Amino acid sequence: MPESTTYLQCEVENNVLVLTVTRRQIEGEDIAAVLKAELLQAVQQYDRQMVVLDLKNTRYVSSIAFWPLLALKKYLAEKGGRLLLCGLTGPVQEIFNTTKMVSGSGSLNAPFDTAPDRQSAIARLSDPDQTSAWHPPPELKRP
Repeated sequence: MPESTTYLQCEVENNVLVLTVTRRQIEGEDIAAVLKAELLQAVQQYDRQMVVLDLKNTRYVSSIAFWPLLALKKYLAEKGGRLLLCGLTGPVQEIFNTTKMVSGSGSLNAPFDTAPDRQSAIARLSDPDQTSAWHPPPELKRP
């Protein structure tokens, strides 16, 4: 059963921690600080190294929103874990693409890897053969 915090809904599926951001907007230092604390606390509480961050509910992020996500990515990397973002839509996806925080081409320079949806993100992190390789989203795959 999912548990909720101020800004997150947390649950484990196939040994992957799924953190769903419940806020529609992530902007301002106060919100970013609380989100960072909740992200790190959830990972520690659930003791998982493979994490999906689902942003399906979020409709706007300011640049300050990258701070908690980068902190989570760094924390997981230090523990041998991995973070995969999903649920990026509309303006949120545009902001991540424009700032080159994600890459549709699989660029190694982009700090975040993405999956088109929650189930594909969980599947990628659950499969040990896929956890280290970048896989293009369906729209970039060639026949």
